[in-house]
Amino acid sequence: MRTFFGNFFRILLVAVSISEWGVLWWLLQRPLATLPLAGHVLGVLVIWAVNRALAARTQRMQRSRSPVGGLPRLYYAVAFTCLFCFSFLVVTGALWVTVKVCLGAIAVEASTMPGGGMLANGVDTGFRWLANAGVGGIVVAFAYGYTFGQRRIRITRLPLPLRHAPASLQGLQIAQISDLHIGQNLDREQLAGFVTRVNALQPDLICITGDIADGPGSDLATFFPVLARLHATYGVIAILGNHDHYAHVDRVEEQLRALTPFIVLRDAWTTIRTAGGPLHVVGLDDRGPDWARGVTEAPYLNGALGTIPIGEPILLLSHRPDVFPQAAAGGVSLTLSGHTHGGQIGLPWFGGRTRNLAEFITPFDRGLYERHGSYLYVNCGLGVTAQRMRLCTPREITLIEVAPGALTQRAA
Repeated sequence: MRTFFGNFFRILLVAVSISEWGVLWWLLQRPLATLPLAGHVLGVLVIWAVNRALAARTQRMQRSRSPVGGLPRLYYAVAFTCLFCFSFLVVTGALWVTVKVCLGAIAVEASTMPGGGMLANGVDTGFRWLANAGVGGIVVAFAYGYTFGQRRIRITRLPLPLRHAPASLQGLQIAQISDLHIGQNLDREQLAGFVTRVNALQPDLICITGDIADGPGSDLATFFPVLARLHATYGVIAILGNHDHYAHVDRVEEQLRALTPFIVLRDAWTTIRTAGGPLHVVGLDDRGPDWARGVTEAPYLNGALGTIPIGEPILLLSHRPDVFPQAAAGGVSLTLSGHTHGGQIGLPWFGGRTRNLAEFITPFDRGLYERHGSYLYVNCGLGVTAQRMRLCTPREITLIEVAPGALTQRAA
C-alpha cells in the first residue's frame, strides 16, 4: 500500500492516459474497430507523453507563479472526467461479460434455448444503453462539479457539548476553516469572500486546520494580508498541514507570524482566557508531505495533555483526523481536522450518507464523530487541490457552539 501511494501520481498519469484512449475508442468504435493491438498501445503512449509534458509544464508554471491558463485547465477537466467514465465502462463491460457467460452456460445446460439469439441481442442493446447513459450522467455531473458545484459554500452550524466545559462556557462559538490551498486554484477576491463569510458569523474563536498554502509557488506575501482580516473575539489559531510542508513549512510559519496576528501552533499549546473560563488549545504539527498516510499516534499529544490542568476543556487541532482515537482516550473534548476535503467528489448514499474518495485513506472522512464523550469534526475545506471541482461536497465553514446536553450524530 505504501508503494502504491508513494507512486500514486505516476500511476494516476498512466490510468488517465489509458482512460482517455478508452473513452476515445468508445466514442469512435467504428473507425477504430480494425486498429491492431499495437495501434492501441501506441495511442495510449502518445496520450501519456502529452500528459507527462503538460504535467511537467504545469509544475514549472506553479513554481514560477505563472497562471496555468484556461485551456490546460479544460484539458485536465476532460482527462479527469475520462478517468471516471472509463472506470464505469470497465465495470459495465465486466457485468456484460458475466451476464453473457451465464446465458451461455444456461443455453448449454438446456441444450437449446428458444429465442436465445433475440435474448442475447437484447442484453447487448441493454448494456449499450446502460453504458451510454452512465457515461452521459458522469459527464453532466462533472460539468456541474467544475462549474456550480465548486462555487457552493456550506455553513455547518453545530451545537456540541464539550467534555469538562463549565456552564459559563456555553454559547462560545468556534469557527473552523481548513484547506485553503492558497495557490493556482484560489484568487485574492475568492479568499476575501471567504474571510467576509467567516467574519459575518461573528465567532469568538477561529481555527484554521492546515493546508493554508498549496505548494512552493504559493504567493504568501499577496494572500496572507487578505487572510489576516479574519477577526474573532479571542483571535485566530492556525496549524499547518502536509501541503504547507510542500510549500516549505518554515517559510509558511514565518510569513504567517510576520503578516498576520494569528497564533501558530506547531506541536504546542496555548490557553484562551474566555469570559466563561479557560479553553486549552493544542495544535499538532503535520508529519510531512506524505498525503495518504494517516497519523494515528502523535507523540507530542500525550506529553501536552499531561501538562494541562485536569478537568478543564481541551480543543485539539490536528490537520489529519486519524489521531482522534488517541485524543479521545486522552480526554480531549473536541478535535478539529481537515485534510480529506470530504473527498471533493461525493455520491449520495442511503441513510443520508455521502460516499466519497476520502474513505480510501481514512475512516474519518468527513463530518462529526463521537467516542467516549469526545467529538471530532472533519471539515470539507474551503479550497480545492488538483482539480477545481466539487461534487456533493460543498466548500465548508463550520460554526461550533458550546451547548449543554448530549449529541451523537454524523454529518453527511
